[in-house]
Amino acid sequence: MNYALYHASRKNLSGVKASMANDWLNNDTTHPHKPLFDSEVGAKNFLGSLDGLFMIFYAGFLFFWGWLGDRWNPKHVVVVGMVASAVTLVLFGSVPYWLSFYSIPYYIVIWCLFGVVQACGWPNEVTIMANWFPKSNRGAVMGAWASCQPVGNIFGALVIGFVIPWGYQWTYAVNSILIILGGIALHYCIEVRPKKLISINTSHGIIDIENNEETIQNDSTIDSVEEINHEPITFWQALLLPNVLAYCLCNACVKMVNYAFFFWLPFYLTHAYGWSESEANQLAIWYDLGGVFGSIAGGIISDRLGHRSPIIMILLVSSLFSLFIYADIGSNKLLNVLMMTVLGVTISGPYNLIVGTISVDLGSQPALAGNEKAMSTVTGLIDGTGSAGSAIGQFFVPVIQNNFGWSWVFYSFIIMNFLSVLCLVKRFYIDSRIVVQNYRRRGTFSMRQRLLEDEPLLSSTATTSHQD
Repeated sequence: MNYALYHASRKNLSGVKASMANDWLNNDTTHPHKPLFDSEVGAKNFLGSLDGLFMIFYAGFLFFWGWLGDRWNPKHVVVVGMVASAVTLVLFGSVPYWLSFYSIPYYIVIWCLFGVVQACGWPNEVTIMANWFPKSNRGAVMGAWASCQPVGNIFGALVIGFVIPWGYQWTYAVNSILIILGGIALHYCIEVRPKKLISINTSHGIIDIENNEETIQNDSTIDSVEEINHEPITFWQALLLPNVLAYCLCNACVKMVNYAFFFWLPFYLTHAYGWSESEANQLAIWYDLGGVFGSIAGGIISDRLGHRSPIIMILLVSSLFSLFIYADIGSNKLLNVLMMTVLGVTISGPYNLIVGTISVDLGSQPALAGNEKAMSTVTGLIDGTGSAGSAIGQFFVPVIQNNFGWSWVFYSFIIMNFLSVLCLVKRFYIDSRIVVQNYRRRGTFSMRQRLLEDEPLLSSTATTSHQD
């Protein structure tokens, strides 16, 4: 729920771009003021710049907040981010309208601050989730949980569609209230990790350890029980972990495309087909619904298969054909709904798996020797590099559209997703060989086999034979 609210608040600008552009051009006679821009092209370019600046600051501070989450209580980092997001959101979208204060530097500063505090959420929420669930069903659990991103987009679009008739400024105010309520709920209702319960059988009795308290039974005396205290890892150490660099580069390409849909899809539907802003937001929901399905189904199937990369690769290759079709699909609403759903499955689905399930896999792999203090750092690194790639892309979307049209925007997405496929070719080849060999040998995949292997989802090499 909490990260869904993060994404719902982030969705706000995407859902009201047309209204804000009209306001900046002073096309609304009910709210006269000095125009901020002289042309629609200038307004669109500025909106694209805001998206890019948001992603730059979001990417940079993902590393910092991930680093801090491994050294401080991650729940506190998340709550601080939610409260600060609420404040910056209303300062950006509501206050300028209410005070008739329109300033380009002001918008830039506040939106950059919004990117900074939004970065508090993902790496630290992933860490909390990883503390609660085991490896055996991680794909299904994290795939379902990572769908909170498209679910948040859906919720944000619904809120915008309902509130925008009263003015875009109120959409920011409502989302600010909702994310503050979510932060309060998180603070009082969520524990960072379950209470530890460890039973040690000895010749003299049993030791129960819960919350690091000892109870000695049968007259046994034990002086102390110490937990292994690992040190947090550096960004460089995280980057050198097996498979981290490949998934960082892959995510840099995939996230650029996914966030381009996030930032621009309602605006595209409004300007390309003349649909109302409310209707465009409602139709754009189908992309996020596809992302929910792709994330959950991909996680379940990858658990069953024992490897992630084949599922990621199949979805990304499918997205190349889907994007080519969607580039010139026309204004038929049924076809748009169908293709937006397919695009959500094949783009948002693998993105959610990479930043959710695979980030946890990489942050808990055997090379870390059980170091729980590495999770937020690894997660922040993967999502941060993805956001850096996305930031660059958001600057180019309005430039490409203004000079070549929307079709070429989608063709550029095809190029980026093709590059993401190239990043995983080696991982896909290794995993596919293991899958085929296992299938030929046994015809099925037992859960016991996957649990006994070191880390079949991530290891650079895997055992191709196993004795039961």
